[in-house]
Amino acid sequence: MASAHPSPATPYAEWDSETRLALLPLGRIFDAVRIPVAVAHRAFAGHDVSVVCRRMARHLHGGPVIHDPEGRRYYALVPPGTARDWQAPAAQCLGEGTYLGVPHPTLTELAPGTRLLYWAVPMARPGKLCQMSDVLTVAMVGGALPHESDVAGS
Repeated sequence: MASAHPSPATPYAEWDSETRLALLPLGRIFDAVRIPVAVAHRAFAGHDVSVVCRRMARHLHGGPVIHDPEGRRYYALVPPGTARDWQAPAAQCLGEGTYLGVPHPTLTELAPGTRLLYWAVPMARPGKLCQMSDVLTVAMVGGALPHESDVAGS
């Protein structure tokens, strides 16, 4: 992950800070698909974050996903260049020219009493990313399913 930064020592210093978050540029090593929590939870038919994360890990074949509980988003890490071809309006793909806050590799669950970013699906090995087609399926299914409030009002 640190190799995504022009100065690979910088992320290590940032990961050692209080936030344990490094800002990494997108577009060279990976892009990131920003998926709203509501879209992901509809796609995986669950409201419990731990259940959704397990289902996400299975569907994305262990591809890495960051959860931002404060911003109510997930970020699926995908191959660089994905942003150029992204076609799902329910989720946005971020690429070159954008920085992403990436949690320390050991933050694999929500720290008690915090709202810090963590790995919902930890990186299995260096270079292992989510496949664009798998993430696209999540975005398309979650974006197409009705909101519970829409169903309740019928």
